[in-house]
Amino acid sequence: MIPRLPPGLARLVLAGAAGWAAAFGADSSAGGFSLAWWREGPPYVRRAPEWKPHREVLCFQSGKIGFVIDTLSFRVLHAGVFASAAKKSAVLTGDDDALRQLPSPLLDLRVSQGGTVWRCVGRNARPSSDLYFPVRVIESGRYLQHIVIDDLVFEDETQRRWTGSGALRIALWPDRLVLTASVRSNDASVLSIRLGEHQSTAGAAGVARLELFADPERPPAPTFPDGGGHAIWDEVRGAWRLVLRVPPAAGQIPGSYVMADRDRLDRWRFTVRNPTSRPLAVPLLFAPEPMSGITGVTAMLCDPDGVPTGWPVQLSKNWHVHADAARLPEQGTWLHAASHLVLPPHTERTLAFALTYARWGGVPAASHAQLSLVGWGHNQFWDQAAVGSFGESICFEPGRVQRRCFITDIRPLMTFGKTRETGTWPNNGGGGDFLLWIDPAGKWRGFTGTRTDYRSPGPCLTDVEYHEQTAGGEIASRVRVRVPRTDDYLRVFFQVRFDVRAPVRWQRFAFFQLGTDFYNFTPARKVAIGDRAGLREEWTPTARKLSYSRQGVPLTGEQPWVSLHDVDPSALRPGNAAATRGLIVRSWQGRLNGKSTHHPHVSAIGTEIAPGNLTTALELGLPPDVTELQPGDFVAAELELVMFPANAADYWGGNQRFRAALAEGADTWRLVHAEADQNALAPQATIGTVESNYPLRVRPAPDGRASFTVVGGLGYAPLTFTGVAQPRSFTLRVDGAPLDQSVHGNDYWQADHDPATGTWDLTFNIPLGPGLHRVEWSAPATTVRPQPAARLRAEGKSTALPLLTR
Repeated sequence: MIPRLPPGLARLVLAGAAGWAAAFGADSSAGGFSLAWWREGPPYVRRAPEWKPHREVLCFQSGKIGFVIDTLSFRVLHAGVFASAAKKSAVLTGDDDALRQLPSPLLDLRVSQGGTVWRCVGRNARPSSDLYFPVRVIESGRYLQHIVIDDLVFEDETQRRWTGSGALRIALWPDRLVLTASVRSNDASVLSIRLGEHQSTAGAAGVARLELFADPERPPAPTFPDGGGHAIWDEVRGAWRLVLRVPPAAGQIPGSYVMADRDRLDRWRFTVRNPTSRPLAVPLLFAPEPMSGITGVTAMLCDPDGVPTGWPVQLSKNWHVHADAARLPEQGTWLHAASHLVLPPHTERTLAFALTYARWGGVPAASHAQLSLVGWGHNQFWDQAAVGSFGESICFEPGRVQRRCFITDIRPLMTFGKTRETGTWPNNGGGGDFLLWIDPAGKWRGFTGTRTDYRSPGPCLTDVEYHEQTAGGEIASRVRVRVPRTDDYLRVFFQVRFDVRAPVRWQRFAFFQLGTDFYNFTPARKVAIGDRAGLREEWTPTARKLSYSRQGVPLTGEQPWVSLHDVDPSALRPGNAAATRGLIVRSWQGRLNGKSTHHPHVSAIGTEIAPGNLTTALELGLPPDVTELQPGDFVAAELELVMFPANAADYWGGNQRFRAALAEGADTWRLVHAEADQNALAPQATIGTVESNYPLRVRPAPDGRASFTVVGGLGYAPLTFTGVAQPRSFTLRVDGAPLDQSVHGNDYWQADHDPATGTWDLTFNIPLGPGLHRVEWSAPATTVRPQPAARLRAEGKSTALPLLTR
């Protein structure tokens, strides 16, 4: 833990981009990343029995390394080092050319026992219990992919099956691939693993390991100048595991969360070294123990004085435990934060690893992390975002495995759940989806090659992108998700782009669903639509299973919105949220069947989650006269999802303005309208350039200054200054007063380093309300210029979605 800074410590802090950036090698798009995905989509989708990929193939790729394995036949399709560095942008958009050009080395895993050799011939098919799905995602994110293939089958030369079983763990970093094989057997055995010309043999312990393509010189162990932790080499993951001791709060039970400790911020100083004469990669895995507040924790790398550096940190975590899953070692409560530092020659640097929990700068923090499902089941790629540490706020399962929907659990903020205790999990309203497509034959059309780009985990504004395409390549999809720090209600920003590459026809088609066919827990009795001017229409839909009560209603006007409200208390089941939901269309443009479109159409459809439990879902879709899509068609849109408690008394948060709004408008359309109207921000810049209205994004002038005015606003508005020369030494004034929300010092803004430009994005959350606000910014000058809009248009890129085309 970091004590009060001693005199002279400021000398260790690197000032300016030249100082800080020089301390580390570039985390460039050509190397500092890794990704993992199912090439042909997930092996199964529970609610779509017709879905079955041809092969169950997992792809692993960094800028340097590729590894492709058929998880069922246990055959490596491609593996090796690329002749030239692969670019992250190309990998995200589905370009597999570099992978397919790699060789196909033999993967040979064998057990020697009593003079008999047993070779791995594949794995068992999916077991009857989803708890033991044989391919399990442990860690996945920006730097580290760690996945286990279990239930491996071994046979001798006569095809007689061995009585034991085995597993292969695959860990990929930007610069190394680690394969760890193990077997479970009651008899002594010798295990060996070989990939092409690389071979390793183990003894009777039944573990064999290959660490491939890494620098042969292991970096020195990080040290802790203040104590509080120690480093051990994690053989399975190929990284230094930094085990951090987390002192419990007064009266705290390990693993629990104390509301009185909601402003807690933990920091540990550590030192990394490169004694060599060349750059050296240092893979780090921070493992704080015991963990509390895990549903909303955010990790950062900071300078020793606590200033966020903007160097990325991957978050992976778990809290699932099942009594029948004793042989699953990764179940339970844990947090692993991965980072990948590249040190220049003869360098020593001291940094601080920081964990913020429920609040950052006194306001509930936003977080987005990969959540492992080991101990829960299905064990696919899953993400969880939260505001505060009071339970999940919104979850994403890109493979749509369990409920055939991309968005799963959605919960209102700071709302009483099953008990009337503050800080407990709110109930679940679930779910949502992007690109629902039921083809003319009545079959659900799934997705392949889903890749996740973790751009920022928070704590002021999360930023994650999902790239995928429909199974036949007909539609390419990019979905950007951002969740802001706030203290009133859940807001989720979606930025989407769908590009049609082949003709598409359907029985049902929707670009977005709020509530889905198999996940829609809140029984709302009314639907309303409107725009900034107010209510346009309100009606009571007739809920019949998978039957439309209204279809193709145009959403027109400025900032159109749709609301699901008037919750039926008698229809709520235990654990279901008494909450209202709304969707605001902040922008919409596209071409459908060759014709331009500037607004969506909404439909209301009945869903039945359990027998007799009828609810209504909303779909943003097509005009009634569009019956097919053609190559070149597209939709680019900005959407905002909001969720409110239906009962004013259920909100236990401290925002008095929101409390008063609930007292007047809970369980009506008025709260959705207020968000649509009052946060339709239109900032006017006198210095610098406004790149996005909401969330606010401003590029300062080359001299480092920016100034703009904005009228109105509701709650904490996320504000990002982009292209900043360094992550410190700035001044931000709102309405003439310096903005300082710090509780522990330097703990209220977010820094994200952009390796492509060598600059930083600095994000804040500024309180807005009625009237005119003036925002002024001053920071060191930068010579980085934005890409001209004319050139973006010439390249066929959308200037309305700047970060989706970067």
